[in-house]
Amino acid sequence: MTICGKHIFKKRNYTKEYLCQFSIFKFPNPLNSMKTLLFLLILFSHSPLLSGNGEQRMITDVGNIRLSISSFGTIGTGFAAWPKIPSCEYPRGSGIEHMFLGGLWVGGIKNIGGNQVTAVTTAALDVSSVLNVAQGFEFTNMDSNYLVQSSSLPNDLYYSPKATSHRDYVCTFTDTNLFVPELNQRIPGHEYPLGLHVSFKSYAWNFPFADYFVILTYTLKNVSTTPIDSAYIGFWTDLVIRNTTIRAPRGGDFYRAGGNALIDSMRMMYEWDISGDNGLADNYAAIRLLGTEPVQPATFYNVWAFQDTRGDEWLQSPQTDIEKYRRLSTTFLNQVQVRDAEKLIAKAGNRSQLLSVGPFSRIQPGDSVTVAFAVVCAKKPGSPERNDDETRVTLINNASWAQRAYNGTDVNGNNVLDSTEIDLKGDGSIVRYILPSPPPSPKMRIEVQDRKAMLYWSNNAESAKDILTNKKNFEGYRIYRNNPDQFASTSKDWTMLGSFDKSDNGLFYDNGFSSIIITDNQGNPSPKFFEGDSVAYHYVYPLHDLLNGWQYAVTLTAFSDGDEQAGLPSLESSLLANERNIIPGTIPNQADTASAIGIFPNPYSVSAAWDAKANAERGRKIYFYNLPQKATITIFTLAGDKVATLQHEQHISEGQDIQWFSQTGSFNASDIQFSGGIHAWDLISDADQALATGMYIVNVQDVQTGTIKNGTFLIIK
Repeated sequence: MTICGKHIFKKRNYTKEYLCQFSIFKFPNPLNSMKTLLFLLILFSHSPLLSGNGEQRMITDVGNIRLSISSFGTIGTGFAAWPKIPSCEYPRGSGIEHMFLGGLWVGGIKNIGGNQVTAVTTAALDVSSVLNVAQGFEFTNMDSNYLVQSSSLPNDLYYSPKATSHRDYVCTFTDTNLFVPELNQRIPGHEYPLGLHVSFKSYAWNFPFADYFVILTYTLKNVSTTPIDSAYIGFWTDLVIRNTTIRAPRGGDFYRAGGNALIDSMRMMYEWDISGDNGLADNYAAIRLLGTEPVQPATFYNVWAFQDTRGDEWLQSPQTDIEKYRRLSTTFLNQVQVRDAEKLIAKAGNRSQLLSVGPFSRIQPGDSVTVAFAVVCAKKPGSPERNDDETRVTLINNASWAQRAYNGTDVNGNNVLDSTEIDLKGDGSIVRYILPSPPPSPKMRIEVQDRKAMLYWSNNAESAKDILTNKKNFEGYRIYRNNPDQFASTSKDWTMLGSFDKSDNGLFYDNGFSSIIITDNQGNPSPKFFEGDSVAYHYVYPLHDLLNGWQYAVTLTAFSDGDEQAGLPSLESSLLANERNIIPGTIPNQADTASAIGIFPNPYSVSAAWDAKANAERGRKIYFYNLPQKATITIFTLAGDKVATLQHEQHISEGQDIQWFSQTGSFNASDIQFSGGIHAWDLISDADQALATGMYIVNVQDVQTGTIKNGTFLIIK
């Protein structure tokens, strides 16, 4: 396959050009060829296209951060695939982005050809114009596996007992290639590789107390024949906190609204939107250094203006390896006090930041160093310009949980397993990247009906033990629901409908489970089973007074009793794990028993309250109800001209693919659960045209019996 062409997109006030200069390139997986080519051209990717068992780029999908991670050392997308692919979105589905790009920096001194050379290898760099192989993007894949994923969640498609978190991504990359493998194209400026193989792992969880950070770990091995002296390892990022639902990521103004700061005691740098989206990007984004092995306490901080080589040197963008090494090894080049620097960088601007650690005095051939960072997001209260102890409370809490995950069994974080801490392996070693665990999410089932839904769940959460205390910690259950109008907002607010916990232990409500447990006619506990489902359901909770045709989100959690002695609060399982989007409506009817085919709203008036607004013509929705389990729905004009034909089948084809659902916050329309007897339609004809004002006839034929029922509806524009 021959590929050539030119891709141009604008970042800030610059134009980036990616010239495709290669030919005769084969895509091992044709289903992914166009997607991967897009990434090659516009995501700074200069490694081979998709092959093997993994992907070049994945998005964290279990928590509340949707972070783009590559297999060659970068995170973020540069908004190249916006809005389809997030760069660093939080909360998920909100459209609030937090990062343009980020990546690993490593610097050291090596004997190369008899000379002592200061060299820095970078995974990402903020540049104004690059070719398809970009200067500053100097790591390449080592093999064809790319990112391989796994999960510690037993019900996950990628479950593995060896997984560390709810979503692990693993890959290896190297700086030893001067040319891009398979392209045979020189990496510009990459003259002195340090000789590193990097084993990368990322970890993410869906716990409500841990779904706002992603941990990134790098184990760097010296595979060269000479040592690396005075090594420093850093993480460079271009944080950008903006609400892309109201402002597209382009133009200089989009990027010039960030305020920057650091918290040295937490080894953390962060940014917020200080002058941008009128409080609609009310978040913090931070990079925190969690730790290193061997332990290295010295931490350095740098911030500089985007591609600026004017003014004070400490605010200039470093260009050469020596300039980059100076940044890795000092704070603000030792040219300004931190408190004075913070006054300047807290003003709105367009800046990069670098958080680094070192020196590692000597990394011998064959030796390794491990460093762990966390990407942390948090909601920020108060006016956009504020940044104080009160506005940082949630950020500090979230970053503290990231540190707690890194510490693992080293609860006090002193890098020693004390006698009072749990020895999971029995050999005195610290086990990192584990969290105190709430009870697991209950196994849940929901039956959607006419104006109501029935929520069933099992008792699997009640026997679980916390991994850090080895104690059963189950206390109770909570049921949540949102209101239909909240699907149009940028975040989902949950309303707790009910909370049930153990009775007579002095915790929470003490209300017990008698009102929700399923019993037989004699009042004895009797679990319920469903055809084709082997799970025994022990509890039921009815959701009454729902509006047919409106979308609701429902979820169920289990929570723990807390352990005051161990310093653990009550913890709750993920709100996201059991989230279900449901649409109540009539249950399936045989067409010959239904009184009539129903249609609502009828008449349909354009710009109805429940219409999506992003795309007016494709954001409309009308429902047909009283449908049989399987039917053919045909719409005609009064003149008898056929407008559209829809195939309805309970739980398979019920209109979930119309754009209304994606425009109103449903990430995966196939996950929406209908009642079975209704079907959604967007008023778009088979000829892909919006219907005009007028009366229309609906013909519904029961596929199983052949019975036909008719109805009519009116469109008013």
